[in-house]
Amino acid sequence: MIRRGLGLWLALVFFPAVADIRVVDDAGVAHVLSKPAQRIVTLMPHASELLFAVGAGAQIVGAVDYSDYPAGARDIPRVGGYSGLNIEAIMALNPDLIIAWPEGNNSRDLARLEQLGFELYASGPQTFDDIVTNLASLGRISGHAQQGKQAADDFRQTTAALKARYQHKTRLSVFYQVWHEPLLTQNGSTFISRAIELCGGRNIFADLAIAAPQVSIEAVLAKNPQVIVASGMGESRPEWLDGWRRYKEISAVRTDSLYHIHPDIFHRPTPRFLQGTRILCEDMEKTRQRLNTLH
Repeated sequence: MIRRGLGLWLALVFFPAVADIRVVDDAGVAHVLSKPAQRIVTLMPHASELLFAVGAGAQIVGAVDYSDYPAGARDIPRVGGYSGLNIEAIMALNPDLIIAWPEGNNSRDLARLEQLGFELYASGPQTFDDIVTNLASLGRISGHAQQGKQAADDFRQTTAALKARYQHKTRLSVFYQVWHEPLLTQNGSTFISRAIELCGGRNIFADLAIAAPQVSIEAVLAKNPQVIVASGMGESRPEWLDGWRRYKEISAVRTDSLYHIHPDIFHRPTPRFLQGTRILCEDMEKTRQRLNTLH
């Protein structure tokens, strides 16, 4: 009996029980995994990028269209895109975790995947802190807790440095243009609007109820923004951004404050989002200097 008790004690000391991995996603749902996820499907480009950032890129077995960063993400088999998901392809990959995007994925597709018994982790960061949390949580759930913590700490520190430099600057009114036909913008609930605030700006449509509302040209003219920013769909500056030059009464036009930021570094809530945020802050600082010259 003594030997048996001693053997049990030694087993507990040298071979302790593996603790469950517990994380809460952006939808407030708690997930408990007995071991790190090894076969992961991502249903939006930003999730693929986040997983690579925490060292789990090799564990992604399926991804959607436009999952193109870093370069290794381009070789991952595709399971759909913005128009819909290929449920059969996802089933064939037999993932032990699916990173879903409730705001962008088809709700029927997500419901079907849940019915099939797949573990769905919702990722939809809307603040800088949300991105930090995603990095840490995805690191833990994929078995890369230390890398996830490091990536989260780096992101937090860079964010704090940008805040310290720009948040208390002279406030500027900013119009962020998502698209031109229809004319779409962002309200105050989005991570892009948070970047505007961090840089010392005020989103002129922050108080609208819808996250990506359609507005009119007349509404923009009435708000008279000091800065107009757009990303468009690619690396090139969209032609429609310069269409505002015909409205010479807008402050942003008078100071040549029509700026373009590459969408890959400003439309995805990942570590690269800080690159886009830094560019925005620097552009807004140019506008402050031009306004000071005029005054």
